[in-house]
Amino acid sequence: EKIFTELIRSIERSRSKLRQMIRVQEKTAVSRAEGLMEKLMQEIDDLRRTHAELEQLSHTNDHIHFLK
Repeated sequence: EKIFTELIRSIERSRSKLRQMIRVQEKTAVSRAEGLMEKLMQEIDDLRRTHAELEQLSHTNDHIHFLK
C-alpha cells in the first residue's frame, strides 16, 4: 500500500509540473500572439493611411504633384 501511495504522489507531482509548464507555454503563446496582433494592426493603419494619401493624389489635377 505504501508503494501505491508513493506512486500516486509521484503521479500527482508530475501532473502538477506538467500543468505549470502548460500554463507558462500558454502565457508565452498568448503574449506573442498579442504582440503580433498589435504589429499587424499598426501595419494595417499604415496601409490605410498610405491608401488614403494615394487616393487623394490620384484625384488631383496637379499631375506634377502627383508624380512627386
